[in-house]
Amino acid sequence: MNLVWILILSPWVGLIILILNDATKNDRDGGAITVAAKTFRAFIERTTLMARKSRKALKHAVSQASAPEAASSALSSEPIRQPPLIGQAPAASPKKKSRRKDGRVLSTMPDLELAITEAVKKAAPECETFVGVVLQQTKPRSRRDVNWQLRGIKFGQADRKMASEALTSIIERMQREFYLTER
Repeated sequence: MNLVWILILSPWVGLIILILNDATKNDRDGGAITVAAKTFRAFIERTTLMARKSRKALKHAVSQASAPEAASSALSSEPIRQPPLIGQAPAASPKKKSRRKDGRVLSTMPDLELAITEAVKKAAPECETFVGVVLQQTKPRSRRDVNWQLRGIKFGQADRKMASEALTSIIERMQREFYLTER
């Protein structure tokens, strides 16, 4: 019975989508299908961003919860060892920042963009509404050269002059401290 309804409704749904697309293809924002695709993509990006934030918050909460246990075990003379649960992998060690031989910290582009944005926001009260930066990976001419550059600035409602001044010094400093990785 359900298969019959699917076979009946499928051509009608297709016809309605075709009519909507034809009626809206000359709109300023594009056709109905284009708008739906953009909306769906934005939804997926927001969902993945929220998942990343919740994972980071969960890791932070777990590390905060395990801190008192570490302090109490340090006070006792004999360390307490808890056996791993059956079917559970051993706990991963905390992520260490890897460095290059020249002392620069390896970083990914989203992490570096976020770090620059936070630094600009903290630089001056007028920059609290600063939105962010866009970076571009470049090919360095030598090993000691920088492999990234500033591609764009999203000022938002921040004072452009103050944000630009703060951004100039922050970019110079971070280019000495950070090196982009592919990961």
